[in-house]
Amino acid sequence: MTEITIKQAERDDAARLHHALTRLSADMGDTHAASLDTLLRHGFSQTPAFFALLATRGEQTVGALVASPVFSTTRGGAGLYVSDLWVAAEARGAGLGPRLLAAALDHAPESWTVTFLKLAVYHDNPDARRFYERLGFEPRQDETVFDLQGPALDNLRKRP
Repeated sequence: MTEITIKQAERDDAARLHHALTRLSADMGDTHAASLDTLLRHGFSQTPAFFALLATRGEQTVGALVASPVFSTTRGGAGLYVSDLWVAAEARGAGLGPRLLAAALDHAPESWTVTFLKLAVYHDNPDARRFYERLGFEPRQDETVFDLQGPALDNLRKRP
């Protein structure tokens, strides 16, 4: 069996990344709103909003991770927000998820001192919760995640 390799996704890998993230959404029964054009614009522009890693076995994509920078004054440093982590069913159980998370730390810009990883887990996904807890992730009891989107976001943009 061919060894799994992990590399940082480049612009030429955007279609492969899009396919992996589409599979993640399907696996989770989630809406997939990010188009290939959206990934290109936000991840492979002059000022990218994220970086991505791809795990491949030969020509097959078997894993992907998307991470964005986050800074915390209370933690005293930079962190990574892992918005997406996907491992293909045929590659699960071999430690690829932890390898992708560790590789994200290695691929963060050298000028950062990454002091934490942050992510969110859906309440109806106990398998993901157990996976992250086994790695040492802990839920933050003192935080509630808020989102602002749609008309409320538009209204905020319009404020003087």
